[in-house]
Amino acid sequence: MRDTTTGAAVAKDTTAGADNRGLFDDFGAFRTPTTEDFIAVLKRGLVVPDANVLLNLYRYTEQARGDLLRALSAVEDRLWVPHQVLVEFWRNRESTLSDARSSGAQAAEDMAGHAAQAERTLRTWANRVALPEEETDRLRSQLNEVFDDVQETIVKVGEGEWQNITHDTSTDPVITRLEPALDGRVGAPLSQEEHDKAITEGMRRVEKRLPPGYMDKTKEGVGAAADYLVWEQILREAGRRQCDVLFVTADGKEDWWRKEQGFNRGPRPELTEELGARGGGRLFMLTPKRFLEVAAPILEFSLQKGSVEDIERVERIGTDDGTYGGWTAAALQELFDRLTYEGWEDRVDVIKYAAEMDGVASALSVYEICDYPDGRSLRGFTKPVTRITGLLRSLGKVPDSAVQVLKAEYDAGPGPASGFSVHPLLVPLINELGDEDEA
Repeated sequence: MRDTTTGAAVAKDTTAGADNRGLFDDFGAFRTPTTEDFIAVLKRGLVVPDANVLLNLYRYTEQARGDLLRALSAVEDRLWVPHQVLVEFWRNRESTLSDARSSGAQAAEDMAGHAAQAERTLRTWANRVALPEEETDRLRSQLNEVFDDVQETIVKVGEGEWQNITHDTSTDPVITRLEPALDGRVGAPLSQEEHDKAITEGMRRVEKRLPPGYMDKTKEGVGAAADYLVWEQILREAGRRQCDVLFVTADGKEDWWRKEQGFNRGPRPELTEELGARGGGRLFMLTPKRFLEVAAPILEFSLQKGSVEDIERVERIGTDDGTYGGWTAAALQELFDRLTYEGWEDRVDVIKYAAEMDGVASALSVYEICDYPDGRSLRGFTKPVTRITGLLRSLGKVPDSAVQVLKAEYDAGPGPASGFSVHPLLVPLINELGDEDEA
């Protein structure tokens, strides 16, 4: 419940009428936030940016950076930063600066390589079709003009955006804007005893695959517990204020988000429940892009054209971990290899065929691919794929939220399968593997 006069969370009375429960009792994490919910948390709750949000300020254009900083400042005293967030910010600031600075030079270098490859491809084709030399020269000239223009733009933008960004904190415009915005709004560090206890709990959660933080299991030492340290500090401050929390993060991993078919649908239910148990209110989570879109009309500030798109670009790069619905090329190849080793190569063939056919293989095509006799049942056709997928999950090769690779389809209710489909998110990855096999 909520005190409508203060906006503070009020603990539910679970003793009276305990059997009279509703649709969202115990399932609050599944309720879609409304505009009224966001108004409440932005004006009376706790708004917490993750370390990646602060570090990404170095990756945005100057315009987008200014809009996000303006949004954080507009939150005023509802803005609060866990001490651990700043630990990670300062620990990673130098490397973030170096990475961001080098990205333009690397892009220009990569573009030069693509230009050379494109010219070789043009020359090879021209020779095969005996294209007149003057026509080949004309096409090569046009091709080079395009690549030269792109390279010049990359260099120009990079130099323009970075001319004022420096490792010197006294002249760094990001630090200059962040310092006043965060003045008096950073939490205190945990005591040594509390810190050690939180590290132990964080590592336990990593081993037991309990959120948050277990997706960072490969980090060295106690680095895997960093997310839990952030979370523990959020829990303490939200419990002290007895309010809702809006966590703004560019981290899209499943140890923070509830995943449905490979998409983020909201915070993990376990986190929502834990926040309530520790005296806080409701938990909301937004990416920086969505935070800007939601906060601008509520806090009454205008966004510059292109800012949201630029932040979305950085988010897309940051969350592009090489996965398609939770699958990587290596994991999918291992699935194919294991199927083949066990004698189920026909399943691999069907999966690849379905991907070529925009995701669906009809029952008739399955009979042809597998050389099955007419009338043979296709019941259980997907079982080897499902079983090996489960094994890869248990080995940590794919996350629990990874989409189903092969699924039976039915035209009308129970009966024989009309065909089999692969998840749309997997189609491009499967086709890429197929292209590599042909090469």
